[in-house]
Amino acid sequence: MSLAVRVVVESPLLQLDREFDFLVPSELEDEVRFGQRVSFRFGRSKSPQTGFITEVLPNSPYATGSIDSLISPIPVLTEEILTFARQVADRQCVAIGEILQLAIPENMSRTKIDQPVVAQRTEPVKVYREVLLTGPQVDVGGQLFPSWMQFFLGRASEQLLAGNSSLLLVPEQSDVESMAKCAELMNVPAVVWVTRQRSKRFQVFHSLLRSQAVVIGTRSAIYAPVANLGLVAVADDADESYREVGSPHTHLRDLALLRAGDRSSILFAAPYRSVELERLVEIGYLKDITKTSRPVRASFTEPGVRLDESSVNLAKQALREGTLLVLLPRKGVSSAIFCASCGERLKCGCGGFVWEPTEGNFACRLCAKPHIACPACRSNSLRRGRSGSTRTTSEIGKMFAGAKIYEATGDKTLELKSLRNQVVVATPGSAPRLPGGYAGLVILDTDIWLSAQHLRAEQIAIRDWFEAVELLNPEGRVIFSGLGSQLGKPLCLGQLREIARAGYLEAKQLGLPPSVRVAQLSGDKPTVSNCLAALRALGVSVIRNEGQKALIKFDYSMGKSVAAEIRGFAAAAKAIRRGQKNVRGFSVVMDSEVL
Repeated sequence: MSLAVRVVVESPLLQLDREFDFLVPSELEDEVRFGQRVSFRFGRSKSPQTGFITEVLPNSPYATGSIDSLISPIPVLTEEILTFARQVADRQCVAIGEILQLAIPENMSRTKIDQPVVAQRTEPVKVYREVLLTGPQVDVGGQLFPSWMQFFLGRASEQLLAGNSSLLLVPEQSDVESMAKCAELMNVPAVVWVTRQRSKRFQVFHSLLRSQAVVIGTRSAIYAPVANLGLVAVADDADESYREVGSPHTHLRDLALLRAGDRSSILFAAPYRSVELERLVEIGYLKDITKTSRPVRASFTEPGVRLDESSVNLAKQALREGTLLVLLPRKGVSSAIFCASCGERLKCGCGGFVWEPTEGNFACRLCAKPHIACPACRSNSLRRGRSGSTRTTSEIGKMFAGAKIYEATGDKTLELKSLRNQVVVATPGSAPRLPGGYAGLVILDTDIWLSAQHLRAEQIAIRDWFEAVELLNPEGRVIFSGLGSQLGKPLCLGQLREIARAGYLEAKQLGLPPSVRVAQLSGDKPTVSNCLAALRALGVSVIRNEGQKALIKFDYSMGKSVAAEIRGFAAAAKAIRRGQKNVRGFSVVMDSEVL
């Protein structure tokens, strides 16, 4: 056995975040190739490990053990995905094996797969980096779709003619289904990226392996192993579903920029402008290709009555023409409960606030513990705060007695047709997309969005509102109830880019994200302290140091050196025991939202 292979380990452990050399058994010497998944063992360990071949060597002085077997004779790791995974791992201070576990599905030897046809690029790639502020929905084959869907598919069709692949990425599965329908109507052949069914995902992965295709999918489709990638397009970039809650704590916006790099085009589109993308426009990395168009038919009212005369009139007109959408921030009967005796807002012992999810049921938002009295004065005389979606549905039903009323929340999904005299009361992101669009939109409780305890409360509010505005038909109207003129006027005039630019400049002046990057460190006090000392020497600013936890900020230009310094401490830290599990002794959250 003189032939050897270099293998990257499929593991989240930073201690294994390097390549290892293994000998190849004589019976496998004619079969080993780059990208195959193999099994092997370390030293005397009886537990097999898995990894991917990154290089075939004529010999290696470092190889002592040998690989056990070829798990996947067909190479499943491409050179492009390997490079991409390495970039993501370095940026996020995690092991490349953790990224590869997300990118490549586990082997399913009994699942039938078809060999993909590898297409050759026919024209040189023209790289562009663009951002688009979208307008009203457009008609495609007799159905209404967001204008960015038509734009994305048009660009993807151009890439196909040039022999290139495209990744079209959207927040939700419902968006995937809508875009797939739009692609069908536009005669653009597309492949839907599957995430839920293991065997189906395995088949789709292999059908795309080193092939040319237009891929439509959610967050994980960024790892689709297509060949000749010409375009990465992302819709609604500020949607929360794009952020990986656990490790590696990635955001699709950053992944898309890394995957496109200098060789593929990047395109962002949304009915609003995120501050993160505005930063890239300001520094000249992205080009704004938004065309001046008629702004949405919008108006606002001053704070006062929750559902005033203007809102009622719009609702009546919308019901005569089609379906009315009512958007509000919170679900349940009431978003808060107060003591009628002492006036205090009820708060559970765990720190969560009490609300009314269903009629007469008062419970903690965090631990769900029931409450029947005020913890402060023990009075059982309680009163409701603002109405949630359930109570609002009942109130709307009384106001428009002849209309059909539906409630849509994260727990309640609807499939409706475009009908007249129909009302949908929805929380953000829950309203179903109607083939004919909504005739009108009333946005209630705007002050709750804006008063949220979040540095980006205004940006989150605008995103939620304009995601709903995008569901209107081209002649639909929206009213921002109780918003006031300070924000209401620029929104109604369509000055979304100006609002984002002002937000970015304010963040830059204050030294806050996205003008800088922020990372959260946690571990034992000595390790955190030593790491902070090393980072200060690089010019990193420490926002907060609580001993076992710390928050730092640094310029984007320092990202590579900061990540490398942190990685060294994380790799050297020993695992600690928490409950029944061993967890990382030093953990890192790059680009943390905690401030």
